[in-house]
Amino acid sequence: MSHKPQAVGAKAELILAADLIEKGYWVFSPITNHDGPIDLVAVNQSGEILLLDAKADNKRLNKNRITPSRIYRVRTKIQKELGVRIAYVNADGKVSITDH
Repeated sequence: MSHKPQAVGAKAELILAADLIEKGYWVFSPITNHDGPIDLVAVNQSGEILLLDAKADNKRLNKNRITPSRIYRVRTKIQKELGVRIAYVNADGKVSITDH
């Protein structure tokens, strides 16, 4: 049994947390298991609160396309209700937070 998907997800969360800390956020991780709607909670000194779902940024080559395009993740109903944003982390460590 391979743990690669979990390892990729954990790495994306850690990179996202480091990026947010560098930008001046305090970062918190839920203590429950990983089937919850939020991976990280970030708060800055101004009181801005970010509820984030970290995703490794993957691409696929769609039919009739020359270049691969991002695989966009869909938020669950509860994520939409809570205002959770998707944070994509690419292989180079670049973070991109969606603005739904």
